[in-house]
Amino acid sequence: MKSHSIITFVSHTNKPGGGELALRRYLEATELPVRLVTMEPGGVWEGLGRETVHAKGALGLRRALRGGGLVVANSMRAAFLVALLAPRRTRLVYWVRDGLTDSAMSPLALALTKHVTARRVSHYVANSRWTAGTVQDALGVSDERIDVVYSMCGVTQEMLDRPPRTEPPAPLRLLFLGRISPWKAPDVAIRALAPLRELGIEATLTVAGGSHFGEDEYAAKVAALAGAEPGVRLLGHVDDVQALLDSHDILVHCSIVPEPFGQVIVQGLAAGLPVVGTDHGAPRELLDAAPTCVLYREGDPVALANALGSSLAHFEGLRAWGLRRSAAFTDQRAAMRADSVLDSLRIKGL
Repeated sequence: MKSHSIITFVSHTNKPGGGELALRRYLEATELPVRLVTMEPGGVWEGLGRETVHAKGALGLRRALRGGGLVVANSMRAAFLVALLAPRRTRLVYWVRDGLTDSAMSPLALALTKHVTARRVSHYVANSRWTAGTVQDALGVSDERIDVVYSMCGVTQEMLDRPPRTEPPAPLRLLFLGRISPWKAPDVAIRALAPLRELGIEATLTVAGGSHFGEDEYAAKVAALAGAEPGVRLLGHVDDVQALLDSHDILVHCSIVPEPFGQVIVQGLAAGLPVVGTDHGAPRELLDAAPTCVLYREGDPVALANALGSSLAHFEGLRAWGLRRSAAFTDQRAAMRADSVLDSLRIKGL
């Protein structure tokens, strides 16, 4: 096999963020010739059954990419480094997993993406239509240079074929699942419990997730809020996500910055949970067609409580709709779509 027929994926981190988890699932599923170049070994890449190269620093990355060919950068930082260091014969694909907006990126990062990275990128892959729209708005990318490929979320058809859930018990068991990060805003879910009680709905809340990027100060704030509110549990990172979903009734999504996709939303729908999400970014794309409004104004705990009340009143209808909706995002569908896009780009360069 010619070396330039191999698709090289580049990741700058080994932390288990959504983009890294989605990429691992894809690398394990695809039958295309692929390899991973990572600047941080281990972590989320531990035990990956694909050729994996540890690139130590800028010089290591330059050496790992010296063969050129099709290179897919899995993050803004990875795309910037590849744009700087890869040989000219490299065809760079930027898999955009964060919106190219002022709210999601620093002014410096956005400027570097516009004036450095974009000069080297031949094609873009976006994880939602919303993300694709931000790429087009920020960079002036034409339709033929961008494809939407939804992230693999760990959802299979077998999961969707399980017996239906019953009516939720009282108290209502709410779940926040995600990073303990200011922009993910689990504090909004905690602060929604009091206005929920004013609506006559008793609920508990489980907050599951770790902080990975130096957000200890915010994590301490969340812990203090949880300690002052009865019925709140902080679990930290949880490996068995499916068991966690199965033991709760409604999933709450609280991001105050537009979410570029929202893997956890799809996971919740596939588990038979109604999902209440913020009314911007890709959650609107995923949830807008629900049989009753499950979207609320970001950062507003009263609005979240009202949306939860509506969801509880339409629990069975939302559960059934969510199972149908999540069928569009199974790993098999996502992998087939990614294979189609990337194989076409690979063949064009042979």
